[in-house]
Amino acid sequence: MIGNLPKKAVALAACSIFAGCVSSPAPENMARNTAQTAPADLQLACASAAATKFGGDNASILPVSSAAVDGGRYQIILDSRGQRSTCLIDSTGAVLSLEKV
Repeated sequence: MIGNLPKKAVALAACSIFAGCVSSPAPENMARNTAQTAPADLQLACASAAATKFGGDNASILPVSSAAVDGGRYQIILDSRGQRSTCLIDSTGAVLSLEKV
């Protein structure tokens, strides 16, 4: 014991003092960011186009990620039972390209 305080209490007090000195990371360095994703209807349009082009049913083709690219277009990554494909679609729902990865 240190004085009349147990060692655990002293260690806990020391940790809490130093914990207040840690700053949060800048927003761009956080795990989540504010990247714009494709609207759900465009993701589903890509999944439907993939089902038509590559075969399979709409239920087995799932969008796994999406991101806005230049000029109001979106890139959507699709997965169908482990097979990935990429879809480029514009904001009106026109599929510009659809390729297996």
